Parts: sequence; structure tokens; C-alpha cells
Amino acid sequence: MSDRQILPAVVSYRLIKLLAVAIVLYLALHLSGIYRFFFNDAEGIATLLQIIGTLYSVVYAFAIYVIWGQFTAVENQIVAEAGSLKDLLLFSNPLKPATRDPVVRAVKSYSRSVVETEWKALSRGEDTEKNSRLFAEVVSSVAAAVPEDETQRGISQRLLEIANQSSIHRDERLALSVKRIPRTLMLFVSTTASLIFFLIFFYPFHNLFLGLAAIVITATLLFFAHFVLTDLDNPFEGTWNVSSKSFSDLITKFH
Repeated sequence: MSDRQILPAVVSYRLIKLLAVAIVLYLALHLSGIYRFFFNDAEGIATLLQIIGTLYSVVYAFAIYVIWGQFTAVENQIVAEAGSLKDLLLFSNPLKPATRDPVVRAVKSYSRSVVETEWKALSRGEDTEKNSRLFAEVVSSVAAAVPEDETQRGISQRLLEIANQSSIHRDERLALSVKRIPRTLMLFVSTTASLIFFLIFFYPFHNLFLGLAAIVITATLLFFAHFVLTDLDNPFEGTWNVSSKSFSDLITKFH
């Protein structure tokens, strides 16, 4: 994952603004005396909050489960694909330099392009045609490695199998990378969170400071919940994202 700070400055600023607006609005409503009209409905509002809160927690848990599963699957395919490319470099060692060098160059060129361009392209939902061509060159370089004896023939066959495995991992990684939480589900989660936040403003707390504490805690929890949901939804962008270190290691640590 990324080594960035847990909560970026811009996100912290948004949270501070949200809390400031919420506190000012709550104080204005409280001082206006509007809560006197809701004293007799406190139980009803509490029941409504409980119903919506339960619904929100169930739907949110489901959304996080799906997104986290997708996030982990992308990470696993990245490690598997990079591991297959690493095996190509390691298993090709017995080959003669003239036969092996094209494979090494193709793997490193592809890995460099993945690190420098593909992560950004995937985060924006753009195509990765250039990287697909570079990966095809990796497969072509393996197929072009003509064995000179029986030992090298076995090595070449093994390299072709590894290249095929790497292709499967790449296809799976790309398929998982474009998936995002359905807009309808995101809208539903956001709507239920907004209703909870709205209702808490009109709950008739007798104690002003208790009401303020409830507003601050609710706003902070809902903000963080939304932040985690949207941040994990895109594995290649945000605070918590998948790392390209596995591919970077192919460029610097293997020859």
C-alpha cells in the first residue's frame, strides 16, 4: 500500500469545515428555540434514527466487504503477475546471453511502463493499450528464445508456461482494476448517512454540550466512513492504494 499519511491535509481541511458548519448550524437551531417543538417526539426521532442507522450499518458493511475484497484481489494479482515476471528472469539464467537478453529487456521495459504510466491510467479509467503491446513483446521474446539443446528446450518450455501464467494474472488484474462500486449503491449509502446527520440536528437534547458532542461525533464518524468507502473504491488512487513496488523491484533488483 501507499506510504502516505493516513489522512491527507486536504481531507482534514474538509472535515474541519464540515464540523465548523455543523456546530454553527446546531447552535443557531438550538438558540432559536426550535427544539421545543420536538420534545414530545424525542422517542419517535430516536426510533427513526435507530432504524436508519441499522440500515446504514448493514449496507455500509456490505459495500466495504465487496470493495475490500476487490482491493485485496487486485493486490494479489499484482504480486502474482510480478512474481511470474520475476520467475521469467530467474529461470532464464541458464540461457546464453544472446538468447536471454531480449527477455530481460522486454520484462524491464514492460515493468517500467507499468510503474510510470499504467498506475495513473488505471486510476483515471483510461485504456492501457501501450502496456498491452509491451507485454506482448515479453511473450514474443520468450517464444523467440530458440533452444540449442535438450536442456535449453526444457527451460524454454518452462518459460512459455510462466509467460502464459503472467498473461492470465495481467488479464485478471486489469479486469478487477476497472470495477467500481455501483452508483446506485453509493447513492443509497450516502443518502442514509445524510438522513442520520439530518435527524440528529433535530433531536431535542436538553443539554447543549451533549448535543454538540453528538453532532461532532456523528459528523466525524460519517465523514470517515464515506472517506474510507470512496478511497478504497479506486485501488490506484487515494490515500490507501496498491503499491507498484513489485514491478519496481523487477527494474532494479534483477538482471
